Amino acid sequence: MSTRPLYARMLRLKHITPGGLLCFVFLEGAAALGILLALAELVSWWGVIVLPLTVALMVKLNDVIAGMLPRSAPTGEPVAARAAVRRSIAGESTTRLPAGQGGVKRPWVERLELQQQLTRQSAARRYE
Repeated sequence: MSTRPLYARMLRLKHITPGGLLCFVFLEGAAALGILLALAELVSWWGVIVLPLTVALMVKLNDVIAGMLPRSAPTGEPVAARAAVRRSIAGESTTRLPAGQGGVKRPWVERLELQQQLTRQSAARRYE
């Protein structure tokens, strides 16, 4: 028995490999959408059949176009380059601020914290 979903085998897809969930959405989802549109009287009942056929046609067209595009040869260069960058980053030391300072803040954060502090102080004075 084949491991490919029935939908992909029926369309004889060669270049794309949709998974089982995606095939379910393509077929049953399109049929359910067609039924909902027909029940809402947005399309006539022929839309229940035409919508899944249109989706299948678009999936097959995507497969044909994917087959016509040239395939790029995989190279190991990007992986090696990423590994070199990771090594260079790991070798650098970073300067950390002491635990009590909290770091550099943006001006709007400082204004917001000042306003919150003033609000807390005025609330504390009310209850004294």
